[in-house]
Amino acid sequence: MGQQPNIPITVADLPRATAKPAAARRWRPDRPGDLVSPEQVPWGGPFGTPGPDTGYALRLLRRRAIEVPAGLQDDVEAALMAIISARSSALGRAPVGPDIDLAIGLLDLPAGAEAVSGIAHDHSRLRRLVEAIPRDVLMGPMGGSGGES
Repeated sequence: MGQQPNIPITVADLPRATAKPAAARRWRPDRPGDLVSPEQVPWGGPFGTPGPDTGYALRLLRRRAIEVPAGLQDDVEAALMAIISARSSALGRAPVGPDIDLAIGLLDLPAGAEAVSGIAHDHSRLRRLVEAIPRDVLMGPMGGSGGES
């Protein structure tokens, strides 16, 4: 738009260059503790075994109607989640429906629900529960119908 002849322009009104930030520098993992490859990510033992979308097991569990005595729902859910997450993570995949069947069989539900009483608030007991399951049983074939939920 052109300048109106009756409005004077001063030096302060003229356009001026503005500072622009420089391009970001390339990031490099050069600090102590930075991980540079997937092989360096610690897992197992106290670190656990990270797996993709282990929280999906909770959704799968809540779709199932599992008969448990009153007051033990949280404990049974926590124990099942620990087993399902450990299995799916060890296999490098997200949880699927047959993982729930295996976990229910391992806990002998509903009869074995009393054995996990109070486990929902005891992380070390949850860890010991999963560690007590032989690896070949935990990672063995799913059995059952084999369909996913």
